[in-house]
Amino acid sequence: MAATENFQRAKLEIEKGPTIACAFNPNSYTVSKTNVWNFLPQTGKDLPKAEWGGGLPQRIHLSLLLDVSLAGPDQSVMNQADTLFKMMEKGGGLAGEGDAPPNVTFRWGRVSLFKCVPVSLTVQYVLFRPNGEPIRAIVDLEIAQSAEAVKGQNPTTRAITGLRVHRVKDGDSLPAIAHSAYGDPTRWRAIAEANGIEDPFRLRRGSELTIPRIEA
Repeated sequence: MAATENFQRAKLEIEKGPTIACAFNPNSYTVSKTNVWNFLPQTGKDLPKAEWGGGLPQRIHLSLLLDVSLAGPDQSVMNQADTLFKMMEKGGGLAGEGDAPPNVTFRWGRVSLFKCVPVSLTVQYVLFRPNGEPIRAIVDLEIAQSAEAVKGQNPTTRAITGLRVHRVKDGDSLPAIAHSAYGDPTRWRAIAEANGIEDPFRLRRGSELTIPRIEA
C-alpha cells in the first residue's frame, strides 16, 4: 500500500487550547497586507503630497474543511466548530485566561505562519446524518498578524518542500495525473487527499494541485 512521504495535515493551533486539524489540506490560502497613506492637497498642484501613515498587520484568509463522515456514527463536527467559536471569545472561552481572544498559529508541514489573532469566523454545515448531526463543515477564517514573522518565513509560498505542483488543463483527471506522476493511476487518492478533492474527474482548469511524493 502506498504511503505519502513528508505528507502532513494542516492545522490551527490555539494558544493554551486545543489544535484543530483539517480533514483535508486547503487548496490555497491568501495573505494580504495594507498600508495607510494620507494625501494632503497642495495649493496649485494636481498631485497631493503622500504621507505614509503606517502599516496594518498582514491578514490571512483560510478555508478549512472539517469532516467526520467516515468516523463512527456518534461523531459530529459540532465539537470542533464550538472550539473555533470559543476561540473568538474573551480568553478563548476559558475563565481567567485573559481579556482578549487567544493567539492562533496556522501550520502546514514546514510552513508555520506568524502568531495571529482571530478576526472573523464563518462555519457552513454542508453534510448531515439522518438525525441532523452535522458531519462536514466548511470553515472560513480570517486571522491577523499579532507578532513579527520569524526570519525566513514566507507565508505566500504555496509549495512545500518535497512536493511538486501540477497546473490542471482540459481533459485532466486525478487518475491521469497520478499515472503521469507515479506511473500508476490507482494512486490518485494521495493527490486527492493532499488537495481536498472529492471527485477525481471534476477538476478546475488552471488550478494548481500539490503532487506529494509517495513511496511503496
